[in-house]
Amino acid sequence: MFVSQPDPLLATARQLAVAGAWRELVVLLAPRAEAGVSSGEEAVLYAEALMRSGDERQALAYLRDMEPSFAGEANRALHRRVVNMVGGACFALGDRDAANAAWSRTLELATRDDDLLLMAQATNNLGALANLEGRHEDALWQYRLALPMLQRLGQPGLLAQGYHNMAITFRDVGELTEADEHELRAIDYAQDGGAARVAAMGRTGRAEIALRRGDAPLAESTARVAIDEMEALGDPMNEADAHRVVGAACAAQSRHQDALSAFERALSLARAHGHALIEAESLRDRVDCRIRSGERSLARDDARAAIAIFEKLGAQSEVAALQQRLADL
Repeated sequence: MFVSQPDPLLATARQLAVAGAWRELVVLLAPRAEAGVSSGEEAVLYAEALMRSGDERQALAYLRDMEPSFAGEANRALHRRVVNMVGGACFALGDRDAANAAWSRTLELATRDDDLLLMAQATNNLGALANLEGRHEDALWQYRLALPMLQRLGQPGLLAQGYHNMAITFRDVGELTEADEHELRAIDYAQDGGAARVAAMGRTGRAEIALRRGDAPLAESTARVAIDEMEALGDPMNEADAHRVVGAACAAQSRHQDALSAFERALSLARAHGHALIEAESLRDRVDCRIRSGERSLARDDARAAIAIFEKLGAQSEVAALQQRLADL
């Protein structure tokens, strides 16, 4: 009887993915992917590595190219993962409608096959989309559906992401104590699950909460720790977000040149990788800094640019707030 031999490259790829060594994984798998000979799990791991390394544009093109080959009955589990990742790439790149369609499709496929893990992930992702659109109660409802599933499945890393998402929603509605408690839970679960990226995201979240509580020095120092962690992890999207918080914290301390430098770094990273939400939030936060520096014309330019992105993302509350700022200017 023929027994297939284990693929040493795939075994190494799995080990790198578990370790979160995404840049090393891209280097390992790129030659076969570029030659068009990747298939199955190897191809999915390569796409995930691209996304985790901040190259959502290339990941999305690769995912859309490979998706038809996974649509058959033999590859249903991989197909679900591909569709879910398409949603994640579209969300990062600012295509709200495509993200919603992909994540809704993921939930449908996962429900059909009783894939509880992916059901929880898709539900969590749809919650993040609802929060961005200002549907905060819907977002919390989605998260509260996902978290018990992840707890039953013993997924601390994904639980950390869920608690971080909930913290963002509580922060957005002004419940700062709840938000901070959820960020602390996120960090604890992330450390238990070896999810260093989510732990650093939690620190950035806590920095923003500190800023909203009026403690700009704590916000700055906490966000700078997150920057170092994200840089080491090779995560440009979340590194950019931490630079944004540093910029806002420096502005709150009337260190306008430091703030502008931090915002410029955030925008440079966001634009280089097509991360639309981070770009919009950085422009939004730079408006106040421009005003305090006497650069009212540049503040108006930033507000208009942020409005254009937020409109595409469906973030109508952000649009309304910025339109009011423009009217005040």
